Order: sequence, then structure tokens, then C-alpha cells
Amino acid sequence: MPDTSAPATSVPPSTTAFRPISLPPVLASMVAVEMASGFTQQYLSPLLAGLGEQAEITTAQQNWIYVIQTTSMAVLTPVLSRLGDSYGYRRVLRLSVGLVALGSLLMALWPNLSVLTLGAVMQGGVVGFMPLMIGILRNRGGEHASRVGIGVLVGALLLAVGFAGIISGAVGAGDARLGLWVGVAAGLLGVAACVLMPDAEGRRVGVRPFDVPGFLLLAVGLSGVVLALTQGSAWGWGSATTLGCGLVGLAALALWPKVELRVPHPLVDVRMFTNARIAVLSAVTFLVSFATIGSIAANATFLAASPDEAGYGTGLNSAAIGWALLPMTLASVASSLLTPAMLRIVGERITIGAAGVFTLVGFGGLAMWHSTLLDYLVLSSFAGLAMGIFESAARALTVEAVTEEDTATAAGVNELVLSLGVAVGAAVLGATLSAHADTGGQVAVGGYTTGWAVCAGAGLAAALVAVRLRPAPSRKAGVVEAG
Repeated sequence: MPDTSAPATSVPPSTTAFRPISLPPVLASMVAVEMASGFTQQYLSPLLAGLGEQAEITTAQQNWIYVIQTTSMAVLTPVLSRLGDSYGYRRVLRLSVGLVALGSLLMALWPNLSVLTLGAVMQGGVVGFMPLMIGILRNRGGEHASRVGIGVLVGALLLAVGFAGIISGAVGAGDARLGLWVGVAAGLLGVAACVLMPDAEGRRVGVRPFDVPGFLLLAVGLSGVVLALTQGSAWGWGSATTLGCGLVGLAALALWPKVELRVPHPLVDVRMFTNARIAVLSAVTFLVSFATIGSIAANATFLAASPDEAGYGTGLNSAAIGWALLPMTLASVASSLLTPAMLRIVGERITIGAAGVFTLVGFGGLAMWHSTLLDYLVLSSFAGLAMGIFESAARALTVEAVTEEDTATAAGVNELVLSLGVAVGAAVLGATLSAHADTGGQVAVGGYTTGWAVCAGAGLAAALVAVRLRPAPSRKAGVVEAG
């Protein structure tokens, strides 16, 4: 075991047995699982309005389903990652996929508020897919397989997210309840892929006691913060409920690392953040996800706005908006697949910095040029390039900074930071739009340009932070030394 009393500036040799695998068959199964994940995360959005009418679910209750799913994802991220490191990646992956598939099936069979809420909680298990599969790739394939595999998996995820809303919206156009079966099909795809996945389990470090106090504090902390951020505009940012949730969440999160430092087997080793590389990668992940993913909902309302009534926008319907978001998705898929080559050719610092630069260019351009649909399609593609790069590169470099026994945990930390970036970004942009709305709820164009300028600022900050990324550690005699 490494000396955890010192900052995690070096990575000691792993005790995990390295047994190379044939990458193509394992990766093919993983791509199917990640496609299922992408569909699960996005298929429900275009269906909620129709389900609201058919099942008498109010707008506030529809938003609650989204909030509970977001909260479940945040809480389950470190739990599933740590269980994977302890009990085996493929075993916990199968459990996670089965949980998600069952949740989707329940939602399709009984589409009422209570079952939809329960299903949304169960679907939060999708957050475990990527960290657990990264664990398998690194454990059995090594650094090269990990980088290539992560790029492919991110591309599959983003492609599925891009098409999920289009497909479920088309299937559920006449009856939103039919669209719920798209999630069931995705779940079955994931289950089948897990069953057919070749044996890819290496020797584990051993079962570790589950950190109950750490889990409870993290659950309360993340739930409070996520609820405050996602519900603040509905409850009122200064309301007792919003402030209460936020303060309780922040207090729990402030206490959480103190508890984690005192237990022998913490849920998340918070010393991980003293590793300079992980700190930089986490900051870039938060900032770029804040802008690129956190702005998607706001961008959709801009595209839907009627130029005749609002003086801006493109007047697209829901189906057309899905297609308008596709160029951004395709750009992200392309950049995620090219990221391993970028890391090898231009280096880690430039690759990570490029995510910030593309974010700055895309959103800075939108703040200045947004009068036509072509403007949006071209400039949002830069945001797509940023999305693919940071999702692929940050994941790969984060797990390479820790021992193999903590691979899924480190990947889970990156997923958690990404989720928080998205939640904060969506909340900030939502507050910006609200601040520029008149008494009738009509948002002035300044709300969008201000929001895009904030996103451009996040991209600039990410590029500046990336400059501080330390060189990759050198490997000598099986030991990874501080770079």
C-alpha cells in the first residue's frame, strides 16, 4: 500500500496482475454498453411534456424527475466506482446495467409519477458504466488500450446522446408512452453486451470495508447542493428551501473530507486531489463541462424562440432542434476519436488546453454572431470539439495518475466533477436567462449573449489552468516517479 500520509504526487507500482486482452471483442461489447448509457441519459427529455399531459404530471413534477435522476447520478458515482475497485469491474458493471434496465422497464410498464421517479433513481446507475469499463481497459490492456478505448467509448456515448432524443421523440410523437420503450431497448442492449463481454477481470486488491459515514455525508452533501442548483429558479434563489438545501449540502461536503482522512478505507481518497495532475484535470473538466454541456438546455430554448416574437432565435420545433444539435454531437465524436493521437503528437498540455480554447472560440463567437442558424451550427461545432477532447483526455489522464487498484475510483471522481460542472453551468445559465426576462417571462437576447460570454470565460479559464498541467510521470523499473 502507498504511504497515504503524503501528498499523492507519485504513483507506486500496482499489485494487480497484468494479463493482456484482445481489445477488439472487449471494446465492441463496451461500445454497446456505452451506447445504452447515452440513450438512457437522453431519451426521456423529449417525452416528459407528452407524459405530463397523459399522466397528469405537472411541469414542476416533470422537473422533479430530472432532478432526482441528476441527484442519483451524483450519489452513485463514487459508490459504484469504489465497489468496482473492490469487488471486480465486470461484476459491478453487470449489476449497474441490470439496475438501469429494470428501471427503464418499470417506467415503460407503469408511466405514473411514482414509478417514473423510482425508475429515474435506478437509471442513475449509468454513471458507473464508464468508470468500471475504464477499470477493465487499464487493468487488462495497459495505458495504450486505455487511451484508445476511452476515446472510442466517449465517441459512442456522445453519438448515442445525439440521436437518442431524435429517436425517442419520433417514436413517442403520437403517444409519449411508446417512447419509453426506447429506454427498454437500450437497457436490453446493455444487458446483452454485458453477458457477451469476454472475461476481462484481473486480480483485484481485495474487498475493502464500505465507508458508511463517508457515503452518508457525501450523499447528503451532493443531494443538497444539486437540489439547490437545479431547483433554485423554481423555489426562488433566496427562499428558505433553496438556502437550506444549499447550506446543509455545503456543510456536509465541508465535513466529508475530514471524515475521509480518518478512516482506513475511505469511499474516496481525498488525498487524490493533492496530486497536481488530478487537480488540474478536475478544474478543466469542471469548467469545460460547465460551458459545453451545462448550456445545452439554454441553447435549445434559443433555437426554439421565434424571430418574429422574440426578435432572435430560429423558430425550430422539437424535432428540428434535435437535428440542429447534431453537428455539435458529430464534432464531439470526431474529436474524441482523435484525442489519443493528439495526446501522442502534440502532448497532454496542448491537448487539454485545446478544449478550453475551442470552448472560448465557440461561445465567444456565439455571443457576437447568432443571427442565423448557420452561425449557431458552425460555432456550436467548436463547443463540440471541446466536449470530445476534454471527455476523452481528462478521463484517460486522470486514471493514469493513480494506481491500478484505484482506477475506477479516480474515473468516478472525474465523472463526479463533470456532473457538478453540468449542474452548476445549467443553474448559472438558467439564472442569467431569468435575470433578463420580463414580467411575461420573455427573455431578452441579452440573457443568451451574457450566458455565452460566461461560458467563453469558463473556456478561457480552462485554457489558462491547462498551462499548469505537469508533464507525465516517467516510468523506471516498474516505478512511476513524480514528473
